[in-house]
Parts: sequence; structure tokens; C-alpha cells
Amino acid sequence: MLPRQRQGAILDELRARGEVDIAELAMRLGVSEATVRRDLGVLARQGHPVPLRRAAAPAPRAAPSGTATHPQAEQEAIAAAAAGQARPDMTIGLSGGTAVHKLAVHLRELPGLTVVTNSLVTATILTRSGRGRARPTVILTGGYRTPDNDLLHGPVSALVLRSMRLELAFLDCAGLDGPHGASTDSLADSDTRRALVQAAAQTCVLATAAQCGRTALSVFAGPEEIDFIVTASAGDPSPEQRSVLRQARGAICVDLGPA
Repeated sequence: MLPRQRQGAILDELRARGEVDIAELAMRLGVSEATVRRDLGVLARQGHPVPLRRAAAPAPRAAPSGTATHPQAEQEAIAAAAAGQARPDMTIGLSGGTAVHKLAVHLRELPGLTVVTNSLVTATILTRSGRGRARPTVILTGGYRTPDNDLLHGPVSALVLRSMRLELAFLDCAGLDGPHGASTDSLADSDTRRALVQAAAQTCVLATAAQCGRTALSVFAGPEEIDFIVTASAGDPSPEQRSVLRQARGAICVDLGPA
């Protein structure tokens, strides 16, 4: 089945059921879950609203709405879903942060990828690709490093990023809310993140349930600059998550199931 045919089938599913299950679609279409995620990303970029991802089984949940889950598992689920937005041969930008580091693991086997980042850890992960696989082309910005993190900051880093033309940028955040957008607690990194957003044709923000509804110290991407949001929830999304998801042009909320 051609990509356009798959995407048409997914749209038919959305119209019929109002939501889709990635695993169920992958089985029905005879493709991998990663392929379905990429198709959802294409549809979102075309302006089709992407509904929340839910488990296929309608069994009652033991966990109440918004129940906390293990942060590592939550970030891994978000990273895996976000990876579906990238395609081979893209030029993308990546920030630092745990969720983005996990995303880099998924992206490093994507053929023909060119990645621009100011994160030393992100760059290291991307260059450790599997045996027999071509490594992504990684462009590490210059700048200075503060002792408390792995990120390169400053005017050199921002200047390099603003000279780039990226198809897609992935960034994590410390806060994400409807009125303000995505924000960070790091003033040193805020200007670099803004430059990354400005360099990208589209921006995807990764946010945990705890980060939704929160406003951190410095905003780096306003609501109008965010094209896609990926979050996760154990049980039904929290009111804060629902608020940011409703305003997004494209969104995925990964269903983690009962905690």
C-alpha cells in the first residue's frame, strides 16, 4: 500500500471513530507502528487534527485521571511517538533534555538524517548508531558550556542556529500552557531555543503531564509557533493537558494505561 493510500485509510478511521489506535492501525495496514506514526505526522502537517491516541481495549481503568507514572517511562513513550514525525533525509534541530535524548535514540537509525543541535549529549547519542548503519550527519553549534549542563549557549550558538534552515525542530520544555506557549527555567538556554524555533519550518514540543499547564521562567516558543505537541497520560489526560492539546494544530497524547 502506498503512503497516500495508508494516510487515506487513517483519515477514514478518524472520521469513523473519532480517534485512532496506533498498534491496531499498524496491524490492519500491515506496517510498523513507526510507519503509522510517520503517517500521522504527515496528516498533522497537512492540517488534519490528530486525536488522542488511546488503548484499543476499552477495559475500565484502575488509575484516576492524571495519575502520575514513572518519569522515565513517560518520557520514553513521548520520545517514541515524537519520532514518528521525522522522515528519512530530513534536516532537523534538536534541543537537549532527557526526553530529547531518548528521542535521539529513535532517530539515529533514520537514513539520510541531518541534525543540528547545541547539546553535547544529543550529539553523542546520534553518533552511536547501530552496526552497519550510516550515522546521521550531526552539526554541533559552537558556544560556551555552563558547568551544570551539557548545552552550548551564547551568541555564537544562537548565530549558527539562525543561519540554518531546518524542516523540523524538536524541543522539550519546563512548562507548556495555552496563553504563553513553551517555556524553560534556563535563561542561558532560552535564546538558543528561540533561535532553534526560528530556524525551523515546523516545531514539535515534547511535554510531560506535569509540564502541561505550567509556565516556566522564560518563553521560547509562543502558541502560534508550535505546530505539534506530544505528551502522555496514565489514564485520561488532565485538564491542563486537554487545554494545550485543544489549541495545538497537531497533537498526540500517548495513553500509558493504568499506572
